[in-house]
Amino acid sequence: MHSGWKFVAVAALGGGLLGLTGCAKLEARNDLNKGVQAFKSAQFEAAEADFKEAIRLDPTFINAKLYLATAYQSQFVPGADSPDNMRLGQQAVQVYEEVLKQDPKNVNAVAGLAHLYFDMKKMDQARTWNLKQIALEPKNPTPHYFIGVIDWTRTFKANEDLRKQLGIAKASDPLIGTRPTRKNIEACRQLAQTSMPEIEDGISQLKQAMQLRKHYANAMTYVNLLYRQKADMECGNKSARKADLAMADQWVTKSLTARKLAAAEAAKAASGGIHEDSSSN
Repeated sequence: MHSGWKFVAVAALGGGLLGLTGCAKLEARNDLNKGVQAFKSAQFEAAEADFKEAIRLDPTFINAKLYLATAYQSQFVPGADSPDNMRLGQQAVQVYEEVLKQDPKNVNAVAGLAHLYFDMKKMDQARTWNLKQIALEPKNPTPHYFIGVIDWTRTFKANEDLRKQLGIAKASDPLIGTRPTRKNIEACRQLAQTSMPEIEDGISQLKQAMQLRKHYANAMTYVNLLYRQKADMECGNKSARKADLAMADQWVTKSLTARKLAAAEAAKAASGGIHEDSSSN
Protein backbone atom coordinates (compact mmCIF):
# COMPACT_ATOMS: atom_id res chain seq x y z
CA MET A 1 0.00 0.00 0.00
CA HIS A 2 2.68 2.44 1.00
CA SER A 3 4.83 1.81 -2.03
CA GLY A 4 1.77 2.01 -4.28
CA TRP A 5 0.77 5.37 -2.82
CA LYS A 6 4.28 6.63 -3.32
CA PHE A 7 4.14 5.61 -6.98
CA VAL A 8 0.79 7.36 -7.47
CA ALA A 9 2.09 10.49 -5.72
CA VAL A 10 5.21 10.64 -7.86
CA ALA A 11 3.13 10.07 -10.98
CA ALA A 12 0.76 12.85 -9.97
CA LEU A 13 3.67 15.19 -9.23
CA GLY A 14 5.20 14.36 -12.58
CA GLY A 15 1.92 15.08 -14.32
CA GLY A 16 1.71 18.40 -12.50
CA LEU A 17 5.22 19.33 -13.59
CA LEU A 18 4.39 18.43 -17.17
CA GLY A 19 1.32 20.63 -16.94
CA LEU A 20 3.37 23.52 -15.59
CA THR A 21 5.93 23.03 -18.33
CA GLY A 22 3.19 23.05 -20.96
CA CYS A 23 1.75 26.27 -19.51
CA ALA A 24 5.20 27.88 -19.48
CA LYS A 25 5.74 26.98 -23.13
CA LEU A 26 2.34 28.40 -24.03
CA GLU A 27 3.07 31.62 -22.16
CA ALA A 28 6.47 31.78 -23.86
CA ARG A 29 4.82 31.61 -27.27
CA ASN A 30 2.38 34.35 -26.28
CA ASP A 31 5.32 36.53 -25.27
CA LEU A 32 7.02 35.75 -28.56
CA ASN A 33 3.94 36.86 -30.49
CA LYS A 34 3.76 40.08 -28.47
CA GLY A 35 7.45 40.68 -29.13
CA VAL A 36 7.03 40.10 -32.87
CA GLN A 37 4.27 42.72 -33.02
CA ALA A 38 6.43 45.19 -31.10
CA PHE A 39 9.38 44.38 -33.36
CA LYS A 40 7.31 45.03 -36.49
CA SER A 41 6.38 48.43 -35.02
CA ALA A 42 10.08 49.18 -34.39
CA GLN A 43 9.46 49.15 -30.62
CA PHE A 44 12.71 47.34 -30.03
CA GLU A 45 13.00 47.75 -26.26
CA ALA A 46 9.50 46.33 -25.73
CA ALA A 47 10.27 43.54 -28.19
CA GLU A 48 13.50 42.68 -26.36
CA ALA A 49 11.64 42.46 -23.04
CA ASP A 50 9.03 40.12 -24.53
CA PHE A 51 11.64 37.89 -26.20
CA LYS A 52 13.67 37.69 -22.99
CA GLU A 53 10.57 36.71 -21.02
CA ALA A 54 9.78 34.03 -23.59
CA ILE A 55 13.31 32.66 -23.19
CA ARG A 56 13.03 32.77 -19.38
CA LEU A 57 9.86 30.72 -19.55
CA ASP A 58 11.29 28.32 -22.13
CA PRO A 59 15.12 28.35 -22.21
CA THR A 60 15.07 26.01 -25.23
CA PHE A 61 12.94 28.36 -27.36
CA ILE A 62 15.17 28.88 -30.40
CA ASN A 63 12.79 31.16 -32.29
CA ALA A 64 12.63 33.58 -29.36
CA LYS A 65 16.44 33.66 -29.25
CA LEU A 66 16.64 34.30 -32.99
CA TYR A 67 14.18 37.17 -32.68
CA LEU A 68 16.11 38.61 -29.74
CA ALA A 69 19.37 38.47 -31.69
CA THR A 70 17.63 40.08 -34.68
CA ALA A 71 16.26 42.84 -32.44
CA TYR A 72 19.77 43.66 -31.25
CA GLN A 73 21.13 43.45 -34.79
CA SER A 74 18.39 45.69 -36.19
CA GLN A 75 19.50 48.46 -33.85
CA PHE A 76 23.18 48.07 -34.71
CA VAL A 77 24.47 50.88 -36.96
CA PRO A 78 27.22 49.74 -39.35
CA GLY A 79 30.26 51.98 -39.15
CA ALA A 80 29.39 53.52 -35.77
CA ASP A 81 32.08 52.62 -33.24
CA SER A 82 30.40 53.96 -30.10
CA PRO A 83 30.47 51.64 -27.06
CA ASP A 84 26.66 51.41 -26.98
CA ASN A 85 26.50 50.46 -30.64
CA MET A 86 29.23 47.85 -30.36
CA ARG A 87 27.50 46.45 -27.27
CA LEU A 88 24.36 45.86 -29.35
CA GLY A 89 26.42 43.98 -31.91
CA GLN A 90 28.09 41.86 -29.27
CA GLN A 91 24.77 41.06 -27.62
CA ALA A 92 23.46 39.82 -30.95
CA VAL A 93 26.60 37.69 -31.40
CA GLN A 94 26.14 36.10 -27.96
CA VAL A 95 22.51 35.18 -28.60
CA TYR A 96 23.28 33.73 -32.04
CA GLU A 97 26.02 31.65 -30.42
CA GLU A 98 23.51 30.36 -27.84
CA VAL A 99 21.26 29.24 -30.69
CA LEU A 100 24.15 27.40 -32.33
CA LYS A 101 24.93 25.57 -29.09
CA GLN A 102 21.44 24.10 -29.31
CA ASP A 103 21.37 23.73 -33.08
CA PRO A 104 24.85 23.86 -34.70
CA LYS A 105 23.35 23.87 -38.20
CA ASN A 106 20.82 26.64 -37.65
CA VAL A 107 21.19 28.55 -40.91
CA ASN A 108 19.44 31.68 -39.61
CA ALA A 109 22.00 32.06 -36.83
CA VAL A 110 24.89 31.36 -39.19
CA ALA A 111 23.60 33.91 -41.73
CA GLY A 112 22.98 36.42 -38.94
CA LEU A 113 26.57 36.13 -37.72
CA ALA A 114 27.93 36.37 -41.28
CA HIS A 115 26.04 39.61 -41.90
CA LEU A 116 26.67 41.03 -38.44
CA TYR A 117 30.43 40.50 -38.49
CA PHE A 118 30.53 42.17 -41.92
CA ASP A 119 28.68 45.19 -40.54
CA MET A 120 31.06 45.23 -37.55
CA LYS A 121 34.01 45.34 -40.01
CA LYS A 122 35.36 42.06 -38.67
CA MET A 123 36.15 40.67 -42.09
CA ASP A 124 37.96 37.49 -41.03
CA GLN A 125 34.99 36.37 -38.94
CA ALA A 126 32.55 37.49 -41.63
CA ARG A 127 34.36 35.36 -44.21
CA THR A 128 34.37 32.34 -41.88
CA TRP A 129 30.63 32.52 -41.24
CA ASN A 130 29.82 33.11 -44.91
CA LEU A 131 31.76 29.96 -45.73
CA LYS A 132 29.75 28.10 -43.08
CA GLN A 133 26.56 29.40 -44.65
CA ILE A 134 27.71 28.14 -48.07
CA ALA A 135 28.24 24.69 -46.53
CA LEU A 136 24.66 24.74 -45.23
CA GLU A 137 23.09 26.46 -48.26
CA PRO A 138 25.19 25.65 -51.34
CA LYS A 139 22.54 27.09 -53.68
CA ASN A 140 22.28 30.45 -51.90
CA PRO A 141 24.13 33.17 -53.88
CA THR A 142 24.28 35.69 -51.03
CA PRO A 143 27.26 34.29 -49.04
CA HIS A 144 29.26 33.94 -52.27
CA TYR A 145 28.48 37.59 -53.00
CA PHE A 146 29.54 38.74 -49.53
CA ILE A 147 32.84 36.86 -49.72
CA GLY A 148 33.52 38.65 -53.00
CA VAL A 149 32.75 41.98 -51.36
CA ILE A 150 35.00 41.06 -48.40
CA ASP A 151 37.85 40.24 -50.79
CA TRP A 152 37.41 43.59 -52.53
CA THR A 153 37.17 45.48 -49.22
CA ARG A 154 40.40 43.96 -47.94
CA THR A 155 42.38 44.47 -51.16
CA PHE A 156 41.07 48.01 -51.64
CA LYS A 157 42.09 48.94 -48.08
CA ALA A 158 45.58 47.48 -48.55
CA ASN A 159 45.95 49.33 -51.86
CA GLU A 160 44.73 52.57 -50.30
CA ASP A 161 47.20 52.24 -47.42
CA LEU A 162 50.11 51.68 -49.82
CA ARG A 163 49.07 54.69 -51.90
CA LYS A 164 49.19 56.89 -48.81
CA GLN A 165 52.57 55.44 -47.92
CA LEU A 166 53.93 56.17 -51.42
CA GLY A 167 52.32 59.62 -51.62
CA ILE A 168 49.94 58.83 -54.50
CA ALA A 169 47.13 61.33 -54.00
CA LYS A 170 44.85 60.70 -56.99
CA ALA A 171 42.76 57.53 -56.92
CA SER A 172 42.76 57.51 -60.73
CA ASP A 173 46.55 57.37 -60.92
CA PRO A 174 48.07 53.87 -61.27
CA LEU A 175 50.01 52.45 -58.36
CA ILE A 176 53.04 52.22 -60.64
CA GLY A 177 53.25 55.27 -62.91
CA THR A 178 55.34 56.17 -65.93
CA ARG A 179 58.45 56.85 -63.82
CA PRO A 180 58.45 54.11 -61.20
CA THR A 181 61.06 53.94 -58.47
CA ARG A 182 62.57 50.71 -57.25
CA LYS A 183 60.88 51.33 -53.89
CA ASN A 184 57.43 51.62 -55.50
CA ILE A 185 57.87 48.51 -57.63
CA GLU A 186 59.08 46.42 -54.70
CA ALA A 187 56.23 47.64 -52.47
CA CYS A 188 53.72 46.86 -55.22
CA ARG A 189 55.09 43.34 -55.74
CA GLN A 190 54.93 42.60 -52.03
CA LEU A 191 51.32 43.75 -51.91
CA ALA A 192 50.45 41.74 -55.03
CA GLN A 193 51.65 38.54 -53.35
CA THR A 194 48.87 38.82 -50.77
CA SER A 195 46.25 40.73 -52.78
CA MET A 196 46.23 38.77 -56.04
CA PRO A 197 44.96 35.52 -54.44
CA GLU A 198 42.18 37.47 -52.70
CA ILE A 199 41.28 39.24 -55.94
CA GLU A 200 41.08 35.97 -57.84
CA ASP A 201 39.04 34.39 -55.05
CA GLY A 202 36.67 37.35 -55.01
CA ILE A 203 36.09 37.15 -58.75
CA SER A 204 35.48 33.40 -58.47
CA GLN A 205 33.01 33.80 -55.60
CA LEU A 206 31.09 36.52 -57.42
CA LYS A 207 30.87 34.42 -60.57
CA GLN A 208 29.45 31.58 -58.48
CA ALA A 209 26.88 34.02 -57.07
CA MET A 210 25.92 35.00 -60.63
CA GLN A 211 25.44 31.37 -61.58
CA LEU A 212 22.97 31.05 -58.72
CA ARG A 213 21.09 34.33 -59.28
CA LYS A 214 19.94 35.69 -62.59
CA HIS A 215 20.83 39.31 -63.45
CA TYR A 216 22.94 39.74 -60.30
CA ALA A 217 24.02 43.29 -61.13
CA ASN A 218 25.63 44.05 -57.76
CA ALA A 219 27.90 41.03 -58.14
CA MET A 220 28.88 42.23 -61.60
CA THR A 221 29.72 45.66 -60.19
CA TYR A 222 32.14 44.14 -57.71
CA VAL A 223 33.77 41.97 -60.39
CA ASN A 224 34.45 45.25 -62.20
CA LEU A 225 35.96 46.74 -59.03
CA LEU A 226 38.12 43.67 -58.42
CA TYR A 227 39.51 43.82 -61.96
CA ARG A 228 40.48 47.44 -61.29
CA GLN A 229 42.32 46.30 -58.18
CA LYS A 230 43.96 43.58 -60.25
CA ALA A 231 45.12 46.20 -62.77
CA ASP A 232 47.02 48.01 -60.00
CA MET A 233 48.60 44.73 -58.88
CA GLU A 234 50.22 44.24 -62.30
CA CYS A 235 52.94 46.53 -60.94
CA GLY A 236 53.90 48.31 -64.15
CA ASN A 237 53.03 45.59 -66.67
CA LYS A 238 51.22 47.90 -69.10
CA SER A 239 49.69 45.24 -71.35
CA ALA A 240 48.35 43.25 -68.38
CA ARG A 241 46.98 46.42 -66.77
CA LYS A 242 45.28 47.40 -70.04
CA ALA A 243 43.67 43.95 -70.33
CA ASP A 244 42.41 44.11 -66.72
CA LEU A 245 40.87 47.56 -67.24
CA ALA A 246 39.23 46.41 -70.46
CA MET A 247 37.73 43.46 -68.58
CA ALA A 248 36.52 45.83 -65.84
CA ASP A 249 34.78 47.97 -68.45
CA GLN A 250 33.07 44.88 -69.86
CA TRP A 251 31.65 44.10 -66.44
CA VAL A 252 30.37 47.66 -66.10
CA THR A 253 28.41 47.13 -69.32
CA LYS A 254 27.16 43.74 -68.13
CA SER A 255 26.02 45.27 -64.84
CA LEU A 256 24.05 48.02 -66.61
CA THR A 257 22.44 45.47 -68.93
CA ALA A 258 21.53 43.21 -66.00
CA ARG A 259 19.88 46.08 -64.15
CA LYS A 260 17.77 46.93 -67.20
CA LEU A 261 16.73 43.30 -67.66
CA ALA A 262 15.89 42.93 -63.97
CA ALA A 263 13.84 46.15 -64.05
CA ALA A 264 11.98 44.96 -67.17
CA GLU A 265 11.18 41.60 -65.55
CA ALA A 266 10.01 43.32 -62.37
CA ALA A 267 7.74 45.63 -64.36
CA LYS A 268 6.34 42.68 -66.28
CA ALA A 269 5.67 40.77 -63.05
CA ALA A 270 4.00 43.82 -61.48
CA SER A 271 1.65 44.16 -64.46
CA GLY A 272 0.77 40.48 -64.32
CA GLY A 273 2.45 39.89 -67.65
CA ILE A 274 -0.29 41.80 -69.49
CA HIS A 275 0.91 44.08 -72.28
CA GLU A 276 -0.92 46.26 -74.76
CA ASP A 277 -1.46 44.55 -78.10
CA SER A 278 0.06 46.88 -80.66
CA SER A 279 -0.60 44.61 -83.66
CA SER A 280 -3.65 46.64 -84.69
CA ASN A 281 -1.82 49.98 -84.60
